[in-house]
Amino acid sequence: MSGKRLPRDQRRLQLLETAAAIVRAEGTDALTLARVAEQAGVTKPIAYEHFETRAGLLVALYRQFDARQADAARAALESRARTLEDAVAILAAAYVDCTLDAGREFGAITAALSATEEMDDFCHAQREAYAELYRQALVRFTPLPAKGGEALFLGLIGAADTLANAAAAGRMSRKDAIDALVRIMFGALKV
Repeated sequence: MSGKRLPRDQRRLQLLETAAAIVRAEGTDALTLARVAEQAGVTKPIAYEHFETRAGLLVALYRQFDARQADAARAALESRARTLEDAVAILAAAYVDCTLDAGREFGAITAALSATEEMDDFCHAQREAYAELYRQALVRFTPLPAKGGEALFLGLIGAADTLANAAAAGRMSRKDAIDALVRIMFGALKV
């Protein structure tokens, strides 16, 4: 075991990076708290202290990815979105690029989280939060539907997920995924 003590936040980050590497190399079936502890060079109680359960670890991995994706989109929107076209292009590229950066393991993590009703509810809440980010980004550029707006943005997130995952799996290029998402978003917004 590693003799070096890390501050709590650094240890948590180390454990999350280790867990992501396990998922990347072997899939979510190989992911256990004991395995993460072993690979990180710490005792099992340390991993359990940080995440409590395997589901807790999966949620933490998802949140880490989701926060990175949302932060990248917000930063790009704040610095470069001057028109609706800018905002749509930024949102589409940020979504696809973050999924590509995370690699195939994010899709595996999402699938593992969706295996139970409780975890599926968590994933749905995360998608709703990201849909709200889209709504906030676009409302200043175009009138949005008063009725059915939530469903519209959840649909856009579903399209973004599908296209980004297809690009991550190599079934389409990054450019094709972004171009299709931009077209879908404009079509949904009736621009």
